[in-house]
Amino acid sequence: MRLLLVALLGVVSAQGFTPRERLVDMQHLRLQVRFAPERGTVYGLVTHVFEPLRPGIDSLVLDAVQIQVEEVRHRDTPVPFRAEGDKLIVRFPSPLRMGQRDSITIRYIATPRKGIYFIGWKDKTGRARKQIWTQGQATDHRHWIPCYDDPNDKLITETLITFDSRYQVLSNGTFIDTLRNPDGSLTWHYRMQKPHSLYLLMIAIGEYGIERRQTQSGVPLLLYYYPDRKECCLEPTYRYSVEMVEKLEAELGVPFPWEKYAQVPVADYLYGAMENTTATVFGDFFHVDERAYLDRSYVEVNAHELTHQWFGDYVTARSFAHLWLQESFATHYARFIVGQLFGEDAYAWGRRTEHTLALSAAQKDNLPIVHPNPGYARVYQKGSAVLDMMRYTFGNQVFKKVITHYLKSHPYGVVETNDLYQAFQDAAGLSPDWFFQQWLYRGGEPHYRVQYQPIEKGGKAYTQFIVEQIQDSSIGLFRMPIVFSVHYTDGSYDTVRAWIAAQREVVEVPNPQKKAIAFVLFDPGGWILKQVTFEKRTEELLAQLEKAPYILARYEALLALRRVPAAQKREALQAAYRREQFWAMRAEIVAQLANDPAAQSFLKEALRDPHPQVRFAVIANHNPLSTTLRTDLETLLRDSSYVVQALALERLSEAFPRRVPEYLRMTANDLGLVGHNVRIKHLEVAALHGDKGAIDKLVDYASPAFEFRTRQNALRALKALNALPPSLLPHLVEALLSTNMRLAAVAREVTEYWLGQTRFRQTLIEYYNQHSWSPAEKAILAPLFEYKPPTFYQRSS
Repeated sequence: MRLLLVALLGVVSAQGFTPRERLVDMQHLRLQVRFAPERGTVYGLVTHVFEPLRPGIDSLVLDAVQIQVEEVRHRDTPVPFRAEGDKLIVRFPSPLRMGQRDSITIRYIATPRKGIYFIGWKDKTGRARKQIWTQGQATDHRHWIPCYDDPNDKLITETLITFDSRYQVLSNGTFIDTLRNPDGSLTWHYRMQKPHSLYLLMIAIGEYGIERRQTQSGVPLLLYYYPDRKECCLEPTYRYSVEMVEKLEAELGVPFPWEKYAQVPVADYLYGAMENTTATVFGDFFHVDERAYLDRSYVEVNAHELTHQWFGDYVTARSFAHLWLQESFATHYARFIVGQLFGEDAYAWGRRTEHTLALSAAQKDNLPIVHPNPGYARVYQKGSAVLDMMRYTFGNQVFKKVITHYLKSHPYGVVETNDLYQAFQDAAGLSPDWFFQQWLYRGGEPHYRVQYQPIEKGGKAYTQFIVEQIQDSSIGLFRMPIVFSVHYTDGSYDTVRAWIAAQREVVEVPNPQKKAIAFVLFDPGGWILKQVTFEKRTEELLAQLEKAPYILARYEALLALRRVPAAQKREALQAAYRREQFWAMRAEIVAQLANDPAAQSFLKEALRDPHPQVRFAVIANHNPLSTTLRTDLETLLRDSSYVVQALALERLSEAFPRRVPEYLRMTANDLGLVGHNVRIKHLEVAALHGDKGAIDKLVDYASPAFEFRTRQNALRALKALNALPPSLLPHLVEALLSTNMRLAAVAREVTEYWLGQTRFRQTLIEYYNQHSWSPAEKAILAPLFEYKPPTFYQRSS
């Protein structure tokens, strides 16, 4: 899953390293469901087919959170059952026979707040998209299906979903048929052909069109889209989808392992996307047009979820301590796809981003990757960087061979980290225990202090590097092969790859012709996850920026030049801007020169840069906006990027208030597809300049008629305006009660802001007191609105 929230990792921490014990082997789940979406209610009939794993089993314990079980039948006979906390305990009339297939059927009703979500059914205006969709990871299906809800058991799932015939219904596996019912509804029947973990079961219901494509190897792709967005959004959303499957099949050496691959956008999605087997669900904020594609495309998330069809669905982590075998692999191969599509610089830039996030996590703690709760940046970014270092350390051919063997050795099975280690032994004859220990089972990263000097020995010249590992002693030392590169003023260079393992190492690079050194590089490709302390002179950094062959080496020089005054680097940076092909280099150069009075003409050039991130760097960093650049900056009000356009509207309106009417006219017809960001910024500026009707429109955008990102933006705009009209109150409270935690978090943020002001506190508390709330609603709202005066200790007489 892309953008898996920290909350999920917190849930799994209690489950530890040890997989959950099982009494039975679940083999088949047949789920029949219908819904009352206005009430958020599920009516279900689930049959579990299983085989006892031990003798003497006389009961079965299933996960079931606040589910009303009406009947349990075993061999077509009712059997006793009881709920105990979050468990359903079924008692059999006699012990089951080990190894003999058996089954139970459960009829139940649930009104859950997790696992399945009913979107748009509370919108009284009829404008919201009406949908139902599920989210099982990590263990949320237990809120709407009585089941064994743990990834360490795999089974065939079969779903029969009854719903209004006007809607499309998608689920896992092969579509079998539809049955028209006497009331006009349809029952859609889907069945998996191969086993998978239950958290990967999915249902999505909504009004969709379907684009059908096929890969060269014959994999059918079903690409769901909103009919009203077909012309603008279908192609940008699913760009490269066919090529991605083909590239991954070639790289992994294993064909796509399922019978189909569908993708479906949904509103108010909790995360970024979810890799349900054969059917990925993704947030409709990725269902983008050409302009929104520039700001945040679905490409890398698409590749991430696709990779999960192998890593996570085909082979699944036995316990949550080994979750990196899913998320790190999906992150790594998504970056691989990005590199295949957009070039080596894009691949390297992704590596640097991963390193930055992993090192940032180390500021909090040094937990290892293989851990029940290692943290988001380790499960995703650090683990991906470790896979990169496997490629670098053992060679790309060996790495590919090992991964193919690993996948083929565990088809439709469950795995642990040791299974990957075993693949190195079996496929490559390697025992990389040292690598696994330092990067996976142990926490922390190396911190190298590097110095160099030219020396002569026996009449021969060398460049001597002294490398010290200065990380905390509790982390331990790292052993890695590192490249040392010496670049000379004539453009030539010498390179040595040496193992660094001790606390202090000396590496000597021969300089047979005694050439003058321009600059030196330590790990020039930036492959090693590390901190580095390496002081360099300004002239070395400028030479490195100009001549280093790898983008990350040039970027490191550029970052080090931040401390250098503009006059000493202006000419070199502007020359680099015109040389560099990758946007991140150009954006950093613009940021460094954004407030250089002598760089005004350069900024005009940057405002015409083809990449929106570079134009964004101008408007974000140039401060204050200069009158001489006003006309050029105003071109950004027509920018192809919604993000750039919205920021330009905000900053220009602040800098040149007399021109606000013109700015509002120029942006009057732009919405901003994701979150209506341009439209909401337009209304915020208009309200600041006296348009009272703009407040009412912002209140409407905060209502359940719109998806959560639009509502977030509207609430934040109203907070910025410090406007809390009575008409906002029902929308605000509904947002506080939302099952979408990202919306609820913003609603809480603005509510606490207004509760801190006397003139608004009473209004909010009165609204709360004038309405009745269910126990679940009160549990959320009471901590905010039920003021309890502090109690004071009173001495008894």
